Amino acid sequence: MYEKLLYNLDQGLNSCAIFLDLAKAFDSVNHEILLRKLNHYGVRGKALELFRSYLSGRSQFLKLDNVKSSLINIEFGVPQGSILGPLLFLIFINDLPDATKLYIKLFADDTVLCAQNSDILALEEEVNKELEKVFIWMASNQLTLNIKKSQFMIVTNKRNIPKLTIKLNNIPLVQCESYKYLGIHFDHKLSWSTHIQHVCNKISKACGALTKLRHCVPIQILIDVFNALINSYLRYGIIIWGSASATTLKSLEAIVNKAIRIMSFAPSGNINLSQIYKDFNLLKLSNIHALELGKFIYKEKLGYLPTSIGNYFPISSNFIDHNYGTRVSSSTIPSITNIVRRLKSSEKSVQFKCNVLWSNMQDSFKYLENVNIFKRQYKKFLISEQ
Repeated sequence: MYEKLLYNLDQGLNSCAIFLDLAKAFDSVNHEILLRKLNHYGVRGKALELFRSYLSGRSQFLKLDNVKSSLINIEFGVPQGSILGPLLFLIFINDLPDATKLYIKLFADDTVLCAQNSDILALEEEVNKELEKVFIWMASNQLTLNIKKSQFMIVTNKRNIPKLTIKLNNIPLVQCESYKYLGIHFDHKLSWSTHIQHVCNKISKACGALTKLRHCVPIQILIDVFNALINSYLRYGIIIWGSASATTLKSLEAIVNKAIRIMSFAPSGNINLSQIYKDFNLLKLSNIHALELGKFIYKEKLGYLPTSIGNYFPISSNFIDHNYGTRVSSSTIPSITNIVRRLKSSEKSVQFKCNVLWSNMQDSFKYLENVNIFKRQYKKFLISEQ
């Protein structure tokens, strides 16, 4: 989705991203509709009857203090906490993209749609028209949208654009400047300032824990806590938000350095912490970004990425290595690396960053046997270069 929005900016287009919130999505799946869809996708005969048996005969009751309600048969929903539950829901919602011309990405019940147009008013008209189709699909499949939590965001380089009215079932959606999608805070300027502030807040709390622990546990325990409470936030999604400007990242780098000072009892002030990072076998923020990009492009080269992601990153001539199989791209979005860039926007893209990284990477890393070996060797190299 981030690459899509960057590409639109690069083409001088206004984007409207719509984030839909499904109300109790897993609990709302109609069993008969699901079984019809399974039949449509080729699950028939005894296999279909097996699923019918799996879904039927379930009941529930409510207990309050010592009082129990009567049993009620469950006619909706997929069993949550089960292995089949998420898969059945994905099958149920799989045909939503066929209902609209909007660019759409689904991850379980988290749905984001996008439209683009150089004319902002034409964009408004198009989005409202397509959202009518989305609502019809939702109603036909007996799913309910949480209108209050569903929002839209305008991403554009233009100034003084008119206020848009985007409606779903004739109810206006709230326009937002940032939205948390799959744990990542998208902001309307794609600056990642909101997300980075969120990560700073999380790491600040972790610094408090490190301060209390450092006097009573060995250093390896502190490093384990650092990896669990800090490094996990730094790695998640850094492949996209790591392209933020140096100014935006400065506050995050400062608070990570604070954590390193706490662990090592290093004095405050302008001192070089590089050797401490090396001693702790930890990467600086910029190198975490480089490692995650490296792992991503290495997986892409070997065809290990999920198909929908791998096909989005077509292998250009300077990516091709005939020791690996090549993939024919089915992407409907042109590669940012293969277009004439109008703005600096595309230089923030994962495609562009990976292209530059791979071009500058030593050949010895490109021919390593598997992802785990690549990760260890490349991390070791990045630490030595800090």
